[in-house]
Amino acid sequence: MQHVSTSIPFLKSARRGALLLALGVAGPAAWGQSFGPASVYSTESTPGERSAPVGVTVGDVNGDGRPDIVTASYSSARVTLLYGQANGFAPAASYASDGFYTPILSDFNGDGRLDFVSSFFGAAVPVLYGQAGGGFPVISRYPAGGVGAGLGVAVGDMNRDGRPDIVMFDGLGVKVLLGLATGGFAPVVIYNSSAVSQAGVVRDVNGDGWLDAVSAKSGQIAVLYGQASGLAPAVTYSNGTGTSGTFIIGDVNGDGRQDIVTTDFSSTTTGAYTVLLGQPGGFASFSAYSLGTFSGLIRALGDVTGDGLPDLILTNGPLVGVLTGQVGGFSTTISTYPIGGGGRNAQDVALSDLNGDGRLDIVTANWLSYDVSVLLNTGTCMPLAATRATAAPDVALAPNPAHDAFSVTLPAGTAATRAELLNALGQVVRRPAVDGPRFTVETAGLAPGVYSLRLRTGEAVLARRVIVE
Repeated sequence: MQHVSTSIPFLKSARRGALLLALGVAGPAAWGQSFGPASVYSTESTPGERSAPVGVTVGDVNGDGRPDIVTASYSSARVTLLYGQANGFAPAASYASDGFYTPILSDFNGDGRLDFVSSFFGAAVPVLYGQAGGGFPVISRYPAGGVGAGLGVAVGDMNRDGRPDIVMFDGLGVKVLLGLATGGFAPVVIYNSSAVSQAGVVRDVNGDGWLDAVSAKSGQIAVLYGQASGLAPAVTYSNGTGTSGTFIIGDVNGDGRQDIVTTDFSSTTTGAYTVLLGQPGGFASFSAYSLGTFSGLIRALGDVTGDGLPDLILTNGPLVGVLTGQVGGFSTTISTYPIGGGGRNAQDVALSDLNGDGRLDIVTANWLSYDVSVLLNTGTCMPLAATRATAAPDVALAPNPAHDAFSVTLPAGTAATRAELLNALGQVVRRPAVDGPRFTVETAGLAPGVYSLRLRTGEAVLARRVIVE
C-alpha cells in the first residue's frame, strides 16, 4: 500500500462570517484508514474497442448477490459490465447505449432487475432494460423534448408515486420524464432555466419530502425546489468558483440538513473546495478551503472510515485523495492513493462494498487507459453488525446502490411485520411502513455508506446489505 498524507491549511473566504463548519486537526490515522494496491481491469470487451470510461457506478446487474462494475464510455457510446466474481471481476462485456457519462442503475419497470440510463447525445433518452441473467442488449428510446448536447441525467421519484423518474439537464433547463405504472415514461415536462448546466442531481435538499433538482453553472448552484405541482423556478446560490465543475450533496456537519461541497475545473491548479451549509430555507454563504498540493476534483462522499461520518473522495490524474470526516467537518490532512500508474487519469469514482467485508471500496473510471481501478478498503474501520447468519438473498432490493429510495420485494409466502434500516454503527435510521409484499424505503438525507435492512417475519430476522450513494 502506497499513500501520502499532506497537511492542508484552510483558505480564507470573503464570506467566512457564515461559516459553521469546524474543521478538526486529527488525520485519518485515528481510524487506521488505508486502501490496498489498485487492481486494474480493462473496459474493452474486444481489442481496440476504445471503450474509454468517464463514468462509473456499481450494482448487482445479474442478480447473483455480487456487485458488478458498470461504466459509460464517451468515445464509443457503450455501457461496459464487469461482473463480480469470488476473486475480482470477469472480463468486460459491452453493449451499445447512445450514452457517454453519468451511468445510473435503477429498476424502471419494477421487474426486480436493474436497468441502465446515462447522459446521451440526441433527441431521445436511451434506457437499457436489464435481462434475466444480466446484460443490456436492447435499447428503448423516449423523446427528450429536443436535442441538448451533453445532456446530464439523474434518477429519482419526483412525484412520490413509488416509481423512479428520469431527470435531464441540458444547459437550458430541466426536463422530467415521469415513470408510468404501465411501463415506460410519460411525455417530457420542461422547466426552462438559464441557471442550469449540462449536469445535475436530484436530492431533497430542504427536507420537505419532495426531490429537488440541483445544478452548478458559472460560479452558482441552482436549485429548482420540488413541489406537488412539479419544479419551482430556480433559486441560485454563489459557490465561489469561476466555472462549472463537480459538486456533491450530503450532511457534512451532522446537523441533519443537506449541504453542498463544490470544486471547479480550475481546482487542479488552485487547489480549493467550497462548502455551502444547509439552513432553513436554503443555504448559507459559501466558505472555501484549500486542498494544498493535491489540487483535485471532488468525486464522491461516503463513509470509507466506518466511523459514521462522511468522507470526501477526490481525484487528480493518477491519484485518489481521501479527506476524512470529523465532527462538524473534514480533516485538514488528505491521504492519497495511486490508481495503478501507466498514465491513468481518474474521471469518476464509485463507492461500494465490493468484497462483502462491510467496508466501502473505491472504483475509478480511467479515461485515457480504457480501464477501471479497484482499491479495496484495508482500514481498521468498524464493519457492519453481523448480518451474515440471517442474510436473505431472496429479498429483492432495487436499486441497490440506492440514491433517494429503494423498493423491497419479499419472496412469495413471506410476510414481514417490521422493517428497519440501520447504519454501520447499528443505529436505526429508518422504520418504513410495511404494507404488503412490496414497500419503499426512503434514503434521501442519509449519508452515503453501507447500511443493513432488517426484516422481522414471525420468529425469523432477515437481513440485506444496502449501499446508499
